[in-house]
Order: sequence, then structure tokens, then C-alpha cells
Amino acid sequence: MFLNFARYWKYLFFAIIIVVSFSAFLQTSMVRTDAPWRYLEALYFSITLFIIGGLDIGFPHGGSPFVLIVLWICYFVAPLLALGFVYQFVQEHIFSQISPVLRGHTIICGMGRNGELIYRLIREYFPKGHKVVIIEKSTENPYSELLEKDPDTWWLKSDFTKPPVMQKAKLRRANRVYITTNLDLANIDAAVAIQEMKDKPQKLSLYCHLGNLELHQNFCDTIFKERKFSDIKLFNGYECVTRRFYENWIISKGNLNPNGVIFAILGFGRFGQMLFSRLASDPNRSANDEVVIATMKPNSEVDKLNYEYRKDSFESNCRLHSPLYADIHNPTCWEELNQIASSSRKQLVILICRDNDIGNLNLAISMKLRGPLHLRQSTIFCRMYRHTAREINDILEKRITKNQTRDILLFPMQEELKESFRQELFN
Repeated sequence: MFLNFARYWKYLFFAIIIVVSFSAFLQTSMVRTDAPWRYLEALYFSITLFIIGGLDIGFPHGGSPFVLIVLWICYFVAPLLALGFVYQFVQEHIFSQISPVLRGHTIICGMGRNGELIYRLIREYFPKGHKVVIIEKSTENPYSELLEKDPDTWWLKSDFTKPPVMQKAKLRRANRVYITTNLDLANIDAAVAIQEMKDKPQKLSLYCHLGNLELHQNFCDTIFKERKFSDIKLFNGYECVTRRFYENWIISKGNLNPNGVIFAILGFGRFGQMLFSRLASDPNRSANDEVVIATMKPNSEVDKLNYEYRKDSFESNCRLHSPLYADIHNPTCWEELNQIASSSRKQLVILICRDNDIGNLNLAISMKLRGPLHLRQSTIFCRMYRHTAREINDILEKRITKNQTRDILLFPMQEELKESFRQELFN
């Protein structure tokens, strides 16, 4: 609610001044016509305050002291508010489109989660004053305040897939370009278009994010075998952070039973898919280990084939269960997981992978409080993108005991993803 007020307060004040001044003018002798024209005259006076102040209508007179005080306030506030609108328009539509002096700068295409982390790493690694051009077409980007405060950052509010936009960002003088969105095909198209530009600098470092590993492999086997595209450096944020999650958290902190573990992956988005691939293809896992996925029923055959493709793309030492297509909040799903764990009597490790921080934590706590025996005894890893320590601590302290808290491990994905990018892109 506060954010909405901060965004629209000028429009709210504009409406208030119109209404207040309109009512005040009707109570003075400044409005001389009879009804119904007096209402139009009063409205004209109210609007005139924003355009030329009181020059056309004269200063307040012919009313009670209270009404005159209110009008005097409107006389001062209205022109100031109008100047604010003019400044905002000029800043967003004129000054923001004027290209600064750029040479040796960095271009970041897309300012989502990946782009924001790469932007912060650039500010850490490069000297103060290094110019960064952000190409992000959404004017309501959540990181807009961060971009607008930095004098060495130029936010180009356009579509990076259009060649003229890259020319406007002074690509021919840039040292590096990061294409960071989760739109794989758009990223590839932009990277190929940059490589084919005639005025592209020879020493340009071009990094392209590809979230789909299969697509990554297909392009490496085809188009990126050509010499002119060999300089494009592909990176995958999810793959990097999944590797860190598996090695530095699940293996190091999970206290895994060498006699066998049941890994239950709850949620089968991109993060869950890559975690499944890493678990199932790890040669250090044995035939005593099992992997089961619980997710909502797929919307299409393509979603269903996604699991089958990953299952058949490697030889796994683990036993891979058929997916449980169910609501992971439903006790029926919990009972199915409990039956799998009780039949083998192995350690149960639950990996909650959805992109919903508080939802993941609430699910883990619910399992600890109301779940079947094996779920209550399990180790639960929660994917948490943002570090919201106060809110998380309140939930943990008020709902479960300290012993139960020890079995819930919060994976700080934003911090780990930043470290992944640091190793892959900046070392």
C-alpha cells in the first residue's frame, strides 16, 4: 500500500487540489456567472492554477478568511506540482534518451534477478565511475530505484532485441555485454545479432544466459561450432547455483546416511529439474538411494515429457520413482511420501524447490507439526531467494521448537547465485 502511494501521490494531490479549489472558488465572488455556467467557470479557475497560476484569474478575494487561506495554499501548491510533472516527463522521455559519453563500458540486457546480481558484481569488481548501460523496457522494474540513483548508470528503456537499440547503447565502444533474461530464444537471437554486427568491437566479451541445458547443448552442437560464434560465452545461473546447493548444502550439511537416502523434490520448475538431473546423474550416489518428485499435474504433454526426457538422458545409479502429481500442501501427498519412506526405512531428505519463499517455509513447518512420522523426522531444505531474516525468524520462533528448527535448513539462493556468477563470470 505504501509503495502504491509513493508511486501515485502526485496524481492524488492533483485531484485533491482540483476538488478543494473548485469548492473554494464557488464560495467567493470571483465566480460571477449564474448556474450552471458558474460550475464550469470554477472548474476553469481550478485548472488554470496548474497552467499559469493566478495571472489570468487574479488573487483570491470575495470569500471568508478560511476559504481565502485555502485558495492561497492551492495557488502555491498547484504550480509546484505542475513543475514536478514537467520535470518527471522531461527526465523520463527526454534526458533518459540522451546518450552519455561512453567508452569501455558494460551493457546489461535485462534487469531481472540475474541482471541485478551481475550489476552488483560489476560495481564490486570495476572501479568507481565505470559506466554501465542497462537495457530494460519495463518502466516498473523492481530495481528502478537502484538504477536511477547511480549517476554512472544509464537506463535505456527499450527492447534489447532490436539492433538500433544496441547501436544507441554504443555497442561499438563497449568492452562487454551480458544478456541475462530467462527468455532463452530471445537471448540467443540477440547474441547472434551482436556477433553479426559490422561495427562490433573485436575484443568484445559477450555473455549469454541460457536456462535450458538441453537447448544449451543443442546450440553448442550446431550453431556455436561456427568460428564466428565461438566467442559467445554461455552461462546458466540455475545450473551454477544447483551445483553449489548440492555440493555445499545437501552433501555437506545433510548428514546423509551412507546406507541409503530418499530424496523428495517438491516442485519441478527449472530449479527442481536441474536438481533432479544432478542427483540422478551423480556417480557417487548408489543403488540404495531413491529420488521421487512431487508436483502439480502437468498442464500439457510437453511438461510431462520434460521429466521423461531428463530421466532417460542419463544412466542413474538411483532408483527413480514415478512422479507424484499432487498438491504438495495436501496431507494425501504427504502420506504417499511417508509410505515410500516407511517401506524402505531409509533417511528422508525433502527438498522444497518452488519460487515462493514464505510458502516454502510454511510448508516445511506444517510437515514438521502435522505431517506423518517420517516427514516429521526428515531433514528439510527450503529454497529461499531473498534474505528476509526478521520475518523468517518470527515464523520459526512462534511456530516450532528449536529441535524442529535444526532439521529445517534455509538455502539462501540469492547469495549463492551471486557467488556462482562471481566464479563463472568474474574469476
